[in-house]
Amino acid sequence: MSNNFRHGGATGDIIFSLPTIKALGGGHLFIHPYDRQRAESIAKLIRLQDYIESVTITQITYDCHDLDLFRNYAGHFNNLIDCHAIPFGIQVSKDAWLKVENNAIIDHSFSLIATGNNYLDATFDWNKEVDYLLTFSEVVYFLGYKDEYDTMQAQWNTKAVYWDCDFLCAAEMIMASEMYTGGYTGLTTIAQGLGKPYRLVQAPGHTCSTLFVERETIVNQ
Repeated sequence: MSNNFRHGGATGDIIFSLPTIKALGGGHLFIHPYDRQRAESIAKLIRLQDYIESVTITQITYDCHDLDLFRNYAGHFNNLIDCHAIPFGIQVSKDAWLKVENNAIIDHSFSLIATGNNYLDATFDWNKEVDYLLTFSEVVYFLGYKDEYDTMQAQWNTKAVYWDCDFLCAAEMIMASEMYTGGYTGLTTIAQGLGKPYRLVQAPGHTCSTLFVERETIVNQ
């Protein structure tokens, strides 16, 4: 019989739960959405993984492995992959656990940035970061919400260009990019899951979530 799993967390938390699902043999994932639009978008990416049989977005509670138990172990200084695995008494691999096709329809070199709107370092100089990325990329695109882009531009007036896409498209772009720089966002979690080397803008007072020192460069220490 296939395993059933439920998760009611934010987008990044759901991505961090996938190594546990994979280690337990995969199965069906039921997402209890805090934001249905975001849940529908991330489900498109999750359905592509070979250890996922289906993804259903529902408010109905089924008899499932409860991935929300990670909250009993999560904090600002914890690796959230491990926090999902601990309730099941297992250890999980942090090797790449997301796969996408390289379908990005861009014919020039590009890098990506994403600020997010939580756990921000308000002093990080995004203009300087974009200029650095432009030393080896023709264009730097901003992934995320338009209001996040507008907020960044109002403060830093960077050369980054806004790119509107869903999570699956974003994953494809991350894979095709020269470099990705991001804060603590669902997009950065996707970069981690893809095994993509990336530059992390760490939030003040946090060391959480990652600890992937072999492919993470913290740019604001």
